[in-house]
Formats: sequence, C-alpha cells, structure tokens
Amino acid sequence: MGKERLLKGILAGAIVGGLITLSDRETRSYVTRKLQVCGNKATYYAKNPADAIHQLNSNYAKWSEQFATGLTSSLNMLHQLQELTEKIDKRDDNG
Repeated sequence: MGKERLLKGILAGAIVGGLITLSDRETRSYVTRKLQVCGNKATYYAKNPADAIHQLNSNYAKWSEQFATGLTSSLNMLHQLQELTEKIDKRDDNG
C-alpha cells in the first residue's frame, strides 16, 4: 500500500511540475518543437520500418562497441591495481 501511494505521489508531482513549467512561453515553444520532431520521426519510421530497424542495429552496434571498450579499460585498470597491490604486499612481507 505504501509503495503504491509513493509511486502515485511521485507521478502526481511530476505532472504538476511539468504543467507549472509550461507556464513559460519559451518552454512551451521548445516542447512544441520537440513534439513535432518526434511526431515527424514516428511518422517516417512507421512508413519506413526497414530504416527503423537499420537505425536500431546501427545504434546497438555503436553502443555495444563503446561498452566493450569501456569494459576492457576497466579490466585493464583492475589488472594494474592488482599488480600494484601485489607489489605492495611483497614489500610488506620483505620489510
């Protein structure tokens, strides 16, 4: 019950906050432009689903490569940290 009430409160706060920000003319025009762009893209991809699939595959390949590169870098740093701690341990054992 408490979890449901919390989620409803967060949702209501987000809606009220969003409506308050729309009182600004610049914000309204920004939102209008972005919604038009989204609508145009949705219409384009609805008419050209092959392009949508191609775009999804391209984005997946890009993000997958970036993730793999980041993972490799992280593993290299962990390996270097492990070597450093082993050197420190050896000094402590000999010292």
